[in-house]
Amino acid sequence: MEKEYKNWIVYELESWAETFNNNYPDHMGDEIEEENETYEFIHLLIYKYQKNICSIKDYENILFHIWQNKSDL
Repeated sequence: MEKEYKNWIVYELESWAETFNNNYPDHMGDEIEEENETYEFIHLLIYKYQKNICSIKDYENILFHIWQNKSDL
């Protein structure tokens, strides 16, 4: 069961990362750079989560994203 939860969390994080896919014209460099940084940050979270080396702040980021994505706000 634990593996299923881990797989689900990784799937949620990967889905989140894909929302930062640089659908901007080339002249919008600041937006592209910001999205690249976010994309890389999320993939770093995925790596740390899979290796069991997350800090408390990493876990907070993961939980906040899942809460934000799944809540009815």
